Amino acid sequence: MMLNVLERAVESGRDMGATYVEVRGEKSFLEFIQMDDYKVTALTQRIEQGVAIRVLADGAWGFVSTGNLDQLNKAVSDATALAKAAAKTRREPIELAEIKTCEDKVTLKVEKDPKHVPIEEKINYLTNMSKSIFEYDERISATTLKLETASGEKFLVTSEGTKIQSPIMLVWSMPWASGKDGSKLSAARHQEASTNKGWEYMESFATPEFMGETTAKRVKLQLEGVSPKVGSFPCVLGPRVVGTFAHEVLGHLAEADLNVHTPFNGKIGAVVASAGLSMVDDGTNFGQVGVGKYDDEGVPTSRVEIIKDSVLAELLTNREYAAKLGQRVTGNARAQSYLVPPAIRMRSTFIESGDFQEEEMFEGIDFGYFCVDFRGGSAQMNASFQVGIQEAYEIVKGEIGQPVADLSISGIGTDSLLKIDAISKKELHYGAGRCGKFGQWAYVSDGGTDIRFSKGGITFGGKS
Repeated sequence: MMLNVLERAVESGRDMGATYVEVRGEKSFLEFIQMDDYKVTALTQRIEQGVAIRVLADGAWGFVSTGNLDQLNKAVSDATALAKAAAKTRREPIELAEIKTCEDKVTLKVEKDPKHVPIEEKINYLTNMSKSIFEYDERISATTLKLETASGEKFLVTSEGTKIQSPIMLVWSMPWASGKDGSKLSAARHQEASTNKGWEYMESFATPEFMGETTAKRVKLQLEGVSPKVGSFPCVLGPRVVGTFAHEVLGHLAEADLNVHTPFNGKIGAVVASAGLSMVDDGTNFGQVGVGKYDDEGVPTSRVEIIKDSVLAELLTNREYAAKLGQRVTGNARAQSYLVPPAIRMRSTFIESGDFQEEEMFEGIDFGYFCVDFRGGSAQMNASFQVGIQEAYEIVKGEIGQPVADLSISGIGTDSLLKIDAISKKELHYGAGRCGKFGQWAYVSDGGTDIRFSKGGITFGGKS
């Protein structure tokens, strides 16, 4: 049994002089399919099994991963040696915040485990999505569709007594389509995922028709859209763009291991946003992508109110940074797999609903933009950002007008926060995606509701 193997590795680490030993095991079935214009261009299946060993010795970390379960003692010895070598270069020893240890077996009931769904059914799913896209508009010229699934279990044993067994589950779909009308080109994408439902999610929500038509609609809007005006205008951002803003532009500033390099550094207790704005990273938002009962250090996940009524209230931490900063452990340590150590990562990040009626959000805007969905973009540690918008509309005299093509938005996120003058009371809406940090991916969710920025909050330009 995997837990017994990991327990013996922990004992070996103790015997070698480590002050803390953390061993994570994983066994999962992973599958990836890519289809380009009805043709399968990639199809991989593999069993992933391995162990991650992280030890704290002489006040420094040592990390080793291995796929050979028969050589765990050597891996533990190597990790301990790495830690002791690294300790010679440290000015201050690493300490860990105390937590309550636990033993638990987390279960997840799904209707259709994706590893048991025939490959023919998955290829048919992508074929139907291709058909849905190409039949939507004759100007659509190419598609690239990606499908990823994972199913398995992971295990955690620590020298403090934590023993946790948790499920691994993922279904993820992302179509990309491009179109051409004369000399005008356009492209759009959409993605949906679940980390708590099986293949039934693809049959009930992320269906081929929904995924295909959502993507194709945006290609069509881009082909028919008017050119954007350059400058700063009042605007309303929809939930999918708000979620990206919350995660990429602001959320990373609140990750404790990055915070020292950001405008949020030293701002706990300070006003950083317009009155009434609250932003949360909620590890208890069960059902959303990236949310589980425990993080990869065995810490129960929690709700973190990063910004509470305009005030920066709390950072996202792991055990190391909680001890270093004197803050609570929030349960934000996540690792993509046994191949990498945990890092501080977001889970489900969003801006809370406000108190404005939907019809009030556009009132008083003579000209501006309504940004519904994003294509991609980038944000920096100084809070600057640039995001391409793949679905947007003009706002003219308080009404939604023509679609806009090749729009991009930019600004300084911490300045933009102070230009928010209305937050809709509509129900929160979430999107799913992947976040990269320190060379590893994490599946996350983000969202919000409609948010209005006054002139000066967002700068608009052409194709990003």
